[in-house]
Amino acid sequence: MNPPPAPTILRDRFRGALLGLAVGEALGAPAEFLTAEQVVEKYGVITEMLGGGVYDIQPGGVTDATEMMLCLAESLADNGAFEPEDVIARLAAWLESQPVHVSLTVRAALISYRSGTHWDVASRRAYEILGGPTAGNGSLIRCAPVSLLYYADAEKRREVSHRESMLTHFDRLAGWSCAAFNDLLTRAFDGGLAGDLLEVAAAFVEEDKRVAAVLRDTPDSDVEEIVSSSFVLDTLQTALWTVLHATDFEHAVTVAVNMGNDATAAGAVTGALAGAVYGESGIPERWLERLTVRSRVTAVADRLYSLAGLC
Repeated sequence: MNPPPAPTILRDRFRGALLGLAVGEALGAPAEFLTAEQVVEKYGVITEMLGGGVYDIQPGGVTDATEMMLCLAESLADNGAFEPEDVIARLAAWLESQPVHVSLTVRAALISYRSGTHWDVASRRAYEILGGPTAGNGSLIRCAPVSLLYYADAEKRREVSHRESMLTHFDRLAGWSCAAFNDLLTRAFDGGLAGDLLEVAAAFVEEDKRVAAVLRDTPDSDVEEIVSSSFVLDTLQTALWTVLHATDFEHAVTVAVNMGNDATAAGAVTGALAGAVYGESGIPERWLERLTVRSRVTAVADRLYSLAGLC
């Protein structure tokens, strides 16, 4: 594990993780639910904030990944800790605002909560209603703020990552994927992502061998093995592979979103990881200036940096 970087660099990377998530999602919006071939036919290669797509959002607009991330981030910042009932209440209020997209698993859990189910069993009730395993990426796309507040506490970071995922995703695979991803973000903040992969993988062997295998095997995977879908391990692998094989933030995120399919999720998770590596300063300004939530995301990233005791 690398030593922590200078405060100015760490703050830049904290901002980069959350801004990168939002930028990646916004960039991926027009490619959502298209195949890679359809993306090429319709757009060529997406390199700009085009908007539109199945959600018909404005250029630089965001959807569920960023909106849920902000619910979590602002709850962590307001409370100075993970307060699960506050997080799920914010998510439920977000659902009531009629967002342009909500995944089936998230919607089922939040409707269960709104109907009177206690917050700590809402996802189990949704799991039963949906009929079994629900290891979608809906908790992975929002989990990055946990890595900021609990940057210096690995045990607490993993615990909160898993518990926060369980608010909507009862399937433990989703929770361990979130915990692993937040560990990857922390290593990226410290400048040690590639060199620390085997160590992170080893830490998750006992929790879930499938997560550990993705961390261990992805660096040597061929591009043909990378799949953009709503399955949590596919999204985790897409983000890790693209960042490890990219030369900069723009390269990583454009590769991810042009795969199509679940392009907003792939863009968001890849953007968070690439942003943790390259920082806010590594995100193209032409993308940041179009991002509709730039100031709000920056503000909460800075609050979490302060709460993490790093300044």
